[in-house]
Amino acid sequence: MRLIKNPILNPYSLILTTCLLACAGSPAGAAEIVRGPYLENMTVNMVTVRFRTDVDTAAWLSYGAWPDCERFMTLSPEVKEHAIGLFGLLSDTTHCYRIYLPDSVSTGVYKAEENTFKTFRGGDKPYFNFLAFGDSGSGSEEQLELAAQMEKFDPDFVVHMGDMVEGGLDADADMRYFEPYKKMLARQPFFLTLGNHDYGKRNESKRFLRENYIPFHSMPLTGRPPYYYYFDEGDARFFVLDTNYFNGAKWAQPLDKGTRQYKWLERFLSKTKKTWKFVILHEPVYSTGAHGVIEAQRTTLEPLFQKYKVDLVFQGHDHNYERTRPVKDGMPDDEEGIVYITLGGGGQILYFQRANEDWSEKFLPVYHFAHIEIKEKNLTMNVYNKDGQVIDTLEVQK
Repeated sequence: MRLIKNPILNPYSLILTTCLLACAGSPAGAAEIVRGPYLENMTVNMVTVRFRTDVDTAAWLSYGAWPDCERFMTLSPEVKEHAIGLFGLLSDTTHCYRIYLPDSVSTGVYKAEENTFKTFRGGDKPYFNFLAFGDSGSGSEEQLELAAQMEKFDPDFVVHMGDMVEGGLDADADMRYFEPYKKMLARQPFFLTLGNHDYGKRNESKRFLRENYIPFHSMPLTGRPPYYYYFDEGDARFFVLDTNYFNGAKWAQPLDKGTRQYKWLERFLSKTKKTWKFVILHEPVYSTGAHGVIEAQRTTLEPLFQKYKVDLVFQGHDHNYERTRPVKDGMPDDEEGIVYITLGGGGQILYFQRANEDWSEKFLPVYHFAHIEIKEKNLTMNVYNKDGQVIDTLEVQK
């Protein structure tokens, strides 16, 4: 439901007006937000706003192009897990939103949260920037230090390479994911990749993901969410894969040739006319870190990446930073090779290099994240450590 704000005809506006006159802060006995808000599934004209309350409660969300934060209003039913889709938004526009919750003691409501976000740009505006990192879900001091450095940026979105929560349990997700990135999550959408730990430490239950992950995240309906999907920003398409099948995850989506995920990937790699094509996955295709390479994965995916001219592959799993030279079929190839970037130093215990390969350009066992900026046919990536120092730079021109 979306209502145009009208102080005479809109009953919700009357409720909120009464609240604003009578309520200051969170009144005693009122429902409270205990997780979020967090943004997911951003496009040029929509976003999903999610949050968790301490009790089942209705919630009101007003929004509009900034500074008209109460141009529209929508209602969430009486639940703890709120997922509110905002549709018909203006592209490349800063919007603001306010969340109102009822006071269980009185008949009033109060403003529980207020923040802003910016919608994506279309292909006619081929410039954007984003943050990328992975393997963060430890709750460690280093994870918090990295989060503080990332908050200094104003990205259009954030990409996570997987292992958001070490044991995969929703009970641990606040400390290991939602709290460290609370400020960013309320303003920028996160696009998540499933890692092996997100399937649970022992991968023992088919229900694990359904109980600990799927109910709490919203993903684009451009694949089989949350396992694999794609999203667009500017003149780029991002393919997010579930590669945990190759790592032995019993309930992960198969990715052999001829499987549903493989056919989906080939179809949309071949169809997209975007200037930039990026792939995001957890288990690395090329790595000299502790886990190394899963040969079956490389022989399956690399030919597709080569055939459809993928520009960069972002990967995690190994807790280090690594950038390859352009590489093809296990050999450096500056003409036809693809650069693979491991961004697995988000907060877990670091790994050291286990092998030397000619195609490995740079390897650093440090905590880090990457900031990537696209301006038409130019890409610049700067990688930062937890002290905010640049540890590597990559430039690509098409």
